[in-house]
Amino acid sequence: MNSTFVPPYSAIGATDKSGKLIAVFVFNNFTQNDIEVSVAADRIPRELLKATYRYVVEQLGCHRASYRTRADNLPAQKCLERLGAKKEGVQRRYFGDCDSFMYGILKEEFPYAHA
Repeated sequence: MNSTFVPPYSAIGATDKSGKLIAVFVFNNFTQNDIEVSVAADRIPRELLKATYRYVVEQLGCHRASYRTRADNLPAQKCLERLGAKKEGVQRRYFGDCDSFMYGILKEEFPYAHA
């Protein structure tokens, strides 16, 4: 992801059957109502989406999650859109060599809220 995260932060990820890392979510900038999530993913398994919901809503008590991904990471953007996240903005040159796209999803919009 080529980013620096300021503690405290946490991360969860998923691997494929061969052990290759296919998705990682880094949680940072917790503000009681929101948590910022940086995403790098080829695909996001359903179990990771469920774990994300449990962490963001049930454990942290957030009302929303804000996701950041590279503008050139189309697989991550498609995954976020399938999750139900809405594109909320662009941060120009956030990654130095690339813009960042910001997405947001509200607690009640998570598709695995009751899974």
